[in-house]
Amino acid sequence: DPIMSSAATTNQKNELPTTVSVKLDRDNYPLWKSLVLPLIRGCKLDSYMLGTKECPDQFVTTNDTTKKINPEYEEWIARDQALLGWLRNSMAIDVATQLLHCETSKEIWDEA
Repeated sequence: DPIMSSAATTNQKNELPTTVSVKLDRDNYPLWKSLVLPLIRGCKLDSYMLGTKECPDQFVTTNDTTKKINPEYEEWIARDQALLGWLRNSMAIDVATQLLHCETSKEIWDEA
């Protein structure tokens, strides 16, 4: 079934929608959270921002004892940074500006 395989492929990519209908501002956190959390959970990315999926070691040691970059680390960073950027884009400018120091999706989620 082409429709089902297409849906499965999209879900595996963990793609968030480009925009949300409500931007986080100083007065609407409960509404904003109720809109973004299901989207993030639906893309299976909530474990990054909740801190339950820890960042793997940056390097792995190969059989000949040389260190090389860990592909799981690269994947974790890519997904976490995509989520961090998406969360920033779901915020009003003044809120996002206050959270510029956050470097991971967990940091920004905890402080939002």
